Amino acid sequence: MPPKHFLTSNFRVAFEEYFNAEQQKSAVETLRGHIAEVRDGSEDQRRELGVLKPQDTTQEQIDQRVAAYLDKCYWQLSQFYRYSVPCRITEAEPYLREVIRYAQTKGGKRDVAPELYLAVSIQNMPGKEEEALTLFSEAFNDFEANGAPLLGPRSELWARAHWSRLLRRFERVQEAQVQEQTIVDWIVEHPMVLPPPKLKALVSDDADSGVLNNILDHPEVLAAFEAAEEKRAGRV
Repeated sequence: MPPKHFLTSNFRVAFEEYFNAEQQKSAVETLRGHIAEVRDGSEDQRRELGVLKPQDTTQEQIDQRVAAYLDKCYWQLSQFYRYSVPCRITEAEPYLREVIRYAQTKGGKRDVAPELYLAVSIQNMPGKEEEALTLFSEAFNDFEANGAPLLGPRSELWARAHWSRLLRRFERVQEAQVQEQTIVDWIVEHPMVLPPPKLKALVSDDADSGVLNNILDHPEVLAAFEAAEEKRAGRV
């Protein structure tokens, strides 16, 4: 059983920032094992694990509690896969589909983050590229119409960069350029938010034929970084 803090956002940050590759692999395997234990366990085992509460007595209450707990596990595991070095986001596909399915059963405000993660996860899988394009398009349409406070700028830029590369593979260059310019515009408006090395790691790819692979050399980005540095130094 993983420690209680295993499913917290603080642990996810530690996974990204401080864990080495072996520690990351260990965390992934621990959480996968815990998911199997909860998913396949008996009621007594689930109570022993602390998944079920004393007030969960009816089958409906038990099912709802287990579903909500597994949803939290699936999303945390998906993030572990994303932030692993090297990135293992393709392995997150089945868990992301479960997160999306659970959200659909619950209703409420749409969270596009799992949809964008899934699009990134499957974009290079033969036969799933069109699904990825649809996921990107529909999720970002909703994001631009309604916002997505839980998405965060890093995930937005990361997903847009992958979308632009997928569009270029389908020779939809003008659409790809729109996404690339959106990324450039965000950087120009927020030049002090992300250090250049992290920014490059976030949006660049060696196979990129667009501007993103040399994002730090983009004229608008260079100008924004220079202006930000002057402001930081008190010269303006």
